[in-house]
Amino acid sequence: MSKLPIYAHRGYAKSARGNSLEAMKDAMNHYATGIEFDLQLTKDRVAVVTHDLNLKSLTGKSIDTNEVTLNDLRKMKLKGDSNPILTFSELLDWVVPNGIPMNIELKESFQGKEDDIEIIVKKTKNLTNIHFSSFHEDVLYSIKKMNANAEVAFIPTRKFDWEQLSDMPWLDTLHVNKRFYYKDRYLQKASETNKSIRVYGVVGNEKYLANPHESVVGWITDEPERIADAQI
Repeated sequence: MSKLPIYAHRGYAKSARGNSLEAMKDAMNHYATGIEFDLQLTKDRVAVVTHDLNLKSLTGKSIDTNEVTLNDLRKMKLKGDSNPILTFSELLDWVVPNGIPMNIELKESFQGKEDDIEIIVKKTKNLTNIHFSSFHEDVLYSIKKMNANAEVAFIPTRKFDWEQLSDMPWLDTLHVNKRFYYKDRYLQKASETNKSIRVYGVVGNEKYLANPHESVVGWITDEPERIADAQI
């Protein structure tokens, strides 16, 4: 029976807005062993913990995060939620003293922003049990250049050609959608190219949770309690 790390997707979003500090804290009360969250950049180059580039779903205003300053963002009323959008530094103020493992996903606003990526890398360089993920290979490659010891995890879409993995020796891990990629041919390809895998979208009823493939090193889920129960 395997007990792999469980990363709560955007915290425990059943109890609070995803990516809020309350959701992160509550995840640890629901048997998560770490947290997954998203970073976007504001106009004044502050990394904030939010998923979508466009703020409409949060504020009702169709404007991108990187088009407003942090001060402007803090003035916006969030739909049905009094929890403010966190800065990355504010989240670290809670994470670091509590030793919480982190899955840090850098979103599209970091593309082409090497100076801002470097700020994130420097803030986390002395921390243990963290890794960076992204849909954007260029972002991850920049991180690896800045810190060869950093773990970087690519999130492949269905357009990704898995044969490319042989040409990506710098890549450590893949974060894969269970529906598309928890299949023998992909798992085996990861093993052949010395890549680890974390699986997202798991809900607790998957049979492989108790006996995962050798390449799998963790789960990313909205259901940390159910995953913990499945691994008992």
